[in-house]
Amino acid sequence: MTKPRPESLLTPEFWTLMACASVYFLGNGALNALLPRYVVDELGGTEVTAGVVMGSMAVSALFTRMWFGRLGDMRGARRVLVVGSAFATLAMCVLAAIPSVPGAIAARLILGCGNAAVMTASTMLSIELAPESRRSEAASYILISFHIGMGLGPSAAEALLALLGYGWIWFVAAGATLSAGLIATQLSHRPGDPHAVPAPLVHPNALWPGSVSLFGVFAFNGFMMFVPLYAREVGLDDVGAIFLVSSITIVIVRIAFGRVPDQIGPIRAGSLALGLTVVAALVVAFWKAPAGLFVGAAMLACGLSLQSPSFIAVAVAGVPPNERGAAMATYTGFFDIANAVIGPLFGLIASGIDYRAAFLTAGAMSLIALAILNGIVAPRWRAAVAGAAPTAS
Repeated sequence: MTKPRPESLLTPEFWTLMACASVYFLGNGALNALLPRYVVDELGGTEVTAGVVMGSMAVSALFTRMWFGRLGDMRGARRVLVVGSAFATLAMCVLAAIPSVPGAIAARLILGCGNAAVMTASTMLSIELAPESRRSEAASYILISFHIGMGLGPSAAEALLALLGYGWIWFVAAGATLSAGLIATQLSHRPGDPHAVPAPLVHPNALWPGSVSLFGVFAFNGFMMFVPLYAREVGLDDVGAIFLVSSITIVIVRIAFGRVPDQIGPIRAGSLALGLTVVAALVVAFWKAPAGLFVGAAMLACGLSLQSPSFIAVAVAGVPPNERGAAMATYTGFFDIANAVIGPLFGLIASGIDYRAAFLTAGAMSLIALAILNGIVAPRWRAAVAGAAPTAS
């Protein structure tokens, strides 16, 4: 007996959504690669100043993400994509028009609003476009789109910098985000019900999955933030290859194994991903050599690749369609929190003790995530997929 063919996922509209996300984050990638140097070399700031500029985006993203989730539920995700692209385009123009540290901070705050809108709406719409049995796979593909843009943006920006200079680069980035908004208008409009009772700004169904992700990404984020400094301790001067290995691994794993969370269940897939992350943290902590960094980077990327698609599926399990935007906003908001706390905490441990202690702490965080996933999230998810409301916590 032949197995039934899976329902179609990669429809023309899904490809359009992926193109929109990739082009949008192409502009973001260019900004991330050049802005710290721009602040130091052109605006006269210090490394601390650059850190403040780069980190300011997380503040506005966290405080606006929930509102964009509700807007997506009430007015449709396509509208939120267009609004987010408009915010990002404005941010790039502010950066070009006001060449100062306050101007850079203002641009990053505006960009935080744009990123919150686009990330929330993209993940929300990927779930809407996917068959229920392929939601984790859909999340994998949309996350790949983010990485494609973020990966190609820095290379494009570096190539254009010598020809155009910083000011014109910001306008090129604005062109990318504007183009993303135009692509978004080609998506079909799926309006929500503006007269429905608004979903809660912080959706309870996504709180525990978001908490798992908060602890689960500690190892990967901490490694990627501090590997340029740690690499010098192990005798590796050029860390560009580490980032390349990580990005390639994420894309390959999400393409090759994107259906795994749908096939074996998101709890089991997420548990395997977190277990691999623990092992990866131990590898980096105890294998103090360039080879250890490369192996650890690949293992951490494998773990991350399966974490987010699994937990996104859990966050929307049993959630009514008119509340999915709020659920996605709540879930992705934990990444803003992670970006705000992981760097300082990891750096404090690394400078106060050493990097081994920092990586061991990162592994312990993944163990905490594993405990929350199986002790709290799993029974709630099983209740949701069985048609019963999760019990209140």
